[in-house]
Amino acid sequence: MEFEHEILGKCEVIEVNQKQVEDFHRAMLGKEKEPLSVWRGDSVRVAAKQGILIEPKLTPDDIDNAKPALISWLSDCIAKMFTEALRIDPLP
Repeated sequence: MEFEHEILGKCEVIEVNQKQVEDFHRAMLGKEKEPLSVWRGDSVRVAAKQGILIEPKLTPDDIDNAKPALISWLSDCIAKMFTEALRIDPLP
């Protein structure tokens, strides 16, 4: 799944399987009480570490030194991918 932003560039994420969903959510467990800016940074770190975030390729240092707007946007892209992956189409 790809997303593009005229200023922030391109975000590409994989199409996750069930194990990847579980692994991501386990890694994020307990972070729901963190400030949103911290949660967003952690979600990008986890997605990058687990290979969910394909592009841009980011190291933990890259994420630490990125502009907050980029991290917020990447976190939104990751959340949209999970929303789509977990969405159940209406049954006939």
